[in-house]
Amino acid sequence: MKRFLRRLSAPSLTVRLTRRMLAIVAASFLLLLVILQVQYLLVRDTLRDRGLRAQAADIAAHVRAGRDDGFAVDLPETLKTAYHRPDRQYVYFLLDGEGRVLASSHGGTAPLAPVPAPGGDPFFSRTDFANRGAYYGVTVPLEGANPPLYLQVAQGSVHPDVLADTLIEEFLERSWAFLLLLAVAIASVTIWTVRQSLAPVTRLSVMARNIGPASLDRRLPEDNLPSEITPLVHAVNTSLQRIESGYRREREFTANAAHELRTPLAVLKANIETLSSLDEVPQLIEELADLERLVTQLLRLAQVDNLVPRPEEEADLRAVATAVARQLGPIALAEGKSVELTGEEGPVRVRGHADFLALALRNLVENALAHTPRGSGVEIRVGADRSLAVVDDGPGVPPADAARIFERFVRVKPGAYKGAGLGLSIAQRVAAVHGGGIEVSREPGRGAVFTLRLPGNPPFSAS
Repeated sequence: MKRFLRRLSAPSLTVRLTRRMLAIVAASFLLLLVILQVQYLLVRDTLRDRGLRAQAADIAAHVRAGRDDGFAVDLPETLKTAYHRPDRQYVYFLLDGEGRVLASSHGGTAPLAPVPAPGGDPFFSRTDFANRGAYYGVTVPLEGANPPLYLQVAQGSVHPDVLADTLIEEFLERSWAFLLLLAVAIASVTIWTVRQSLAPVTRLSVMARNIGPASLDRRLPEDNLPSEITPLVHAVNTSLQRIESGYRREREFTANAAHELRTPLAVLKANIETLSSLDEVPQLIEELADLERLVTQLLRLAQVDNLVPRPEEEADLRAVATAVARQLGPIALAEGKSVELTGEEGPVRVRGHADFLALALRNLVENALAHTPRGSGVEIRVGADRSLAVVDDGPGVPPADAARIFERFVRVKPGAYKGAGLGLSIAQRVAAVHGGGIEVSREPGRGAVFTLRLPGNPPFSAS
């Protein structure tokens, strides 16, 4: 019993729907009873009037002419028992044309009401009779009686709902078994319907429970499902797709990072093992710097992957571009190149993290400087449309490589410059986290143009 009650109180959708369906059925039964009660009240007077006329007809059939031209009522035992009850629930009076009592059920000598005029209302009510409360009755003429005779039949108020009780009692005596069977059938059908309706959800939950890290390629079926469940299943499949893509990227990232780290470490180890003089120390320091740069980029990429800008954060693209130009300007001059800042001179405010936007722009400028020949420069344009464009004087990006250059650890020309191929990937990720993106194009007379565009009110997301 405790287990059954615990199941009923459990937060189960099946139990909740079953309880509500049964509550609806019970409410429907109660509403039906109310409707029947209202219907009874509407027809009660009609039924009572018909009953009184029927009683009058029963008694009229037993009116007999007595001695000395008198009249008497000779009732059978069944009627005599009803009309001679001590509580005078039912009474009758036999009246002549003048309204005098010729015979009565309890020896009464005065009628309950006068004889109605021809065409008048035969029904009457008496507020009090013989100190026994109100009575309601009818006065009907006896057919074929000469001189005219009238029969007056009335019902007292000792038990005013006797008609209703009789109807209910007869209904229950004849129909209780049917009602019980009907209630059980409705409850069974309700439980079965709820379970069958929720069977797809149960099957989907079992399938979803079996999806793990080793089976992220599985998807929940979206065919032959209720329309209310299909959007949820589609959302789950979309989430699984994103999770699988994220796992795949992480596995690729781990493999590539291990490969990228293994190579310089192996070279560094070999150089240390074969170190014969201090003249080789600068080379070791340079190799350590390359390794430090790779580790730094990996850490930055991990930070960007977990970046979720706060809604209240705000950045000024002009200030970001100015800081990057000041930071990389001396490095460019040392290489015989230049960094120029153009575009909007006033603040260009966007929602976002200023430090990470500067990181993205710095990577774009470093990439442009790596492809710009000596004696030329890189231009940083601040757009009023919340964009940052980096223009170089290099050979440009072939259309076939425009998509690949943003992949992690991808270097279109590995020997052209140092680096692990993470700078553009970091920049694109920062732009995506801020709800924007990076476009690659070519400017006539110059080289490649990388444009970082940000929306006015980006929907920040870590996806």
